[in-house]
Amino acid sequence: MLVEDLERHRMSVDGEGKPLEPGEPDDGSHTRGLLRRRDFAIYWWSGIISSPGNWVHNVSASVLMLTLTGSPLMVGVVNFAIFIPTLLFSLPAGSLGDRVEKRRLVASAQSAAALVAGSLAVLSATGRLTPALLVAVCFLLGTANALGKPALVAMIPLLVPRPAIARATALNVMQFQFGQIAGPGLASVILLLATPTWAFAINAFSCLGPIIAMRLIRLHEPREVAGDPKGAPSSTGAIADGLRFIRRNPAMPAILVTVVLSNGAVEALRTLAPTIADSFHRPEAAGVVIMGYSVGALLGLISFSQIEKVLPKRWMLVTAFTLQAIGVCCVALAPNLALTVLGSAPIGIGFSLSTPLLSAALQVLSPDAYRSRVMSVFSMAHLGLRPVFALAAGALATVLSVPWALAGFAALAAGAGVFARRRRVAEV
Repeated sequence: MLVEDLERHRMSVDGEGKPLEPGEPDDGSHTRGLLRRRDFAIYWWSGIISSPGNWVHNVSASVLMLTLTGSPLMVGVVNFAIFIPTLLFSLPAGSLGDRVEKRRLVASAQSAAALVAGSLAVLSATGRLTPALLVAVCFLLGTANALGKPALVAMIPLLVPRPAIARATALNVMQFQFGQIAGPGLASVILLLATPTWAFAINAFSCLGPIIAMRLIRLHEPREVAGDPKGAPSSTGAIADGLRFIRRNPAMPAILVTVVLSNGAVEALRTLAPTIADSFHRPEAAGVVIMGYSVGALLGLISFSQIEKVLPKRWMLVTAFTLQAIGVCCVALAPNLALTVLGSAPIGIGFSLSTPLLSAALQVLSPDAYRSRVMSVFSMAHLGLRPVFALAAGALATVLSVPWALAGFAALAAGAGVFARRRRVAEV
């Protein structure tokens, strides 16, 4: 059974069933204590600094494209350009992350992102930014972020005790959701009072957080999963080697498919937010629509441990996808902006119930020699296929209408809940 595989990995490092962290009881007391750990705290706060910058850029680029072209499809193309590098380059980035020093790779990738974001601000300020150039620069920025992401996520088990990985992952997702609240909100203020140039410049400066953090944190020695029932073979860092490891583990493919499906409703909302806001004659409020989703996600993460105690684990993902479907329907039917923002909150709550469970399960199932490559596949599933959803949402909204496009994604979320229940993914 999938749950038994997970428990074997969670509870053994030497094949004898000994706890991985004898001095670290696996209870809820460590959640607050994680931020008292110097290295994890530096890692986490650097994300608090950088994450809003990414979303300031994403929202501003989408609104700018809608202003330049008036086309929801072109907004989908911008989002495609931002996220398609994750699909294209995550596997090579994961392989590289298992071969080289992770901190150096992340710092180099963030330096490249700062340079590209700064160049975008200059192009915007000088009036040279065309729709085609905006798409091209967004692709370059997405590439820089994709190269560093797997190594960045793979650091978590090297910063906290293994029993605390799930809680550390939830905190990391909370940091990401904070960025989705602060970033779109800040983008809306900037677009209302200034120009997109300021948004792109803020994103460039936000890259300094991770660059500095990588020079300060210390990574602890990895604790390998020697109790792997299939025996974790030695790794050369090759991409094919990592994919074979995933294929041999019966739990991982089902987890990854569920990760892909969990992003459909979220990406539909993000892609269509400028068009939805424009339908209420408030195009600058696109960030506020996304903020509603992000506030819901943050509330879900804050109450995650309490929900987990009340809700049987086998129903966690079913509940998550049901909330997403309900939220998408509410957004589709909302008669005004306020109810649209309110209706987007269940989408965020549902997303926040699924992501920590799925990410932590992959982290626990992966020995350090494979973790960057496993998390690169997670990044592909989590972010890399969003361009497909973005293009689909933009195309459906253009050919049919925004409400019908959202209805299609509500049906996708409902189907994902059925898949998760039948494959017992919630028990992993």
